[in-house]
Amino acid sequence: MLLIPIILAAISVATAKTKTPFADCQAPKEQGHQLKGCPRGTIYVSQTDPQSQYGTINGALSSLPNDNSSQIILIGSGSYHEVINVTRSGGLTLLGMTDDPKKLSHNQVKIWNSSGTLTDVISSDMDNADASVFTVSPNRAATLVGTGPLGAPLQPDFGSVNFRAYNLNVSNRAIEAQTGPAAALMVAYANASFYECSFASYQDTVFIGRNGSAYFEGGILKGGTDYLYGFGTLWLSRTILASRGSGGGITAWKGSTQWYGDNTFGVYVNDAKIVRADDALPSVDLTRSVSLGRPWNNQSRVIYKNTYMSDIVLPIGFTAWSSTDPRIFPNVTFYAEAGSYGPGWAPNARNTTIESILTKSKAKEWSIERVSGTSEPAWIDWETVAAL
Repeated sequence: MLLIPIILAAISVATAKTKTPFADCQAPKEQGHQLKGCPRGTIYVSQTDPQSQYGTINGALSSLPNDNSSQIILIGSGSYHEVINVTRSGGLTLLGMTDDPKKLSHNQVKIWNSSGTLTDVISSDMDNADASVFTVSPNRAATLVGTGPLGAPLQPDFGSVNFRAYNLNVSNRAIEAQTGPAAALMVAYANASFYECSFASYQDTVFIGRNGSAYFEGGILKGGTDYLYGFGTLWLSRTILASRGSGGGITAWKGSTQWYGDNTFGVYVNDAKIVRADDALPSVDLTRSVSLGRPWNNQSRVIYKNTYMSDIVLPIGFTAWSSTDPRIFPNVTFYAEAGSYGPGWAPNARNTTIESILTKSKAKEWSIERVSGTSEPAWIDWETVAAL
């Protein structure tokens, strides 16, 4: 008879271990009780709850001290038409309200704007940074795309700002016809990690710039043209890459020779899925049309590991920048796959003059420890990673 309580206790412990750390805080509650289960000092934003401290995310951000303290903001359910700029030097955590932090479909917070940089009207002093919906960077100058990996040598500290976001849906709603960069997210001079978040646009959705490192666990990234781009470090785990179009590639990365030691700048895609976006125009046929990536410069690095590829992926895999400007250099440009599967995996058609098909042992060499320069980087929430 004693077995039943023991078994129930074991089940309880197992359930507790799989619960995400902020689940109690993020769960919707009665008005006046929303901060129950939240860490002390959590700031609450809501458009409808009179008990909240702020009605906008920017209002809450403006209230934070400009110091090295760690701060937490809980964002209530709703659609927030705002442009977010996280610039403080201290750690910051943004929590989106949800009744199940493990399921992207249960996210209840949307952040959006409609800003693009039209190529035919852009002024000489305008940069892609001016059209971003969500930016994590000390200031505008640090985020500028036009600067590239130039000037002072890149540093190995992977940024100064430590930022985490949970269960947020961010979109740049600039229409595709604007044919210009319209970032949903930009990260520079910062460490930023995202858990079951979505970022959507058409061109240049996610930018990781100078001294920028970003980690995604779960979630979905949507775009059409070069929708993952930059010259920092991007690590994706279990993330869905959803294509709305087939211009350019999924990735467009710029490497750097201004580095000492092991150069690890690049995009690392792990246990992910490449699919047609659910909101891609029905008239657009993406079958065998989406490039895994193209080189922004010849030091570009992109690695896909254990990734499902639907039939939208080009049989050739990676492509040159263009026919007249390939930007590919042997033993410098590094494109690779390991463990790819699905109808988009065509081993006999891959262009091995551009990419390498890695063995399991070679693929293991490109670990989060090597890429980040440390074992289990402290700026990543490993407890949540284990629970998702």
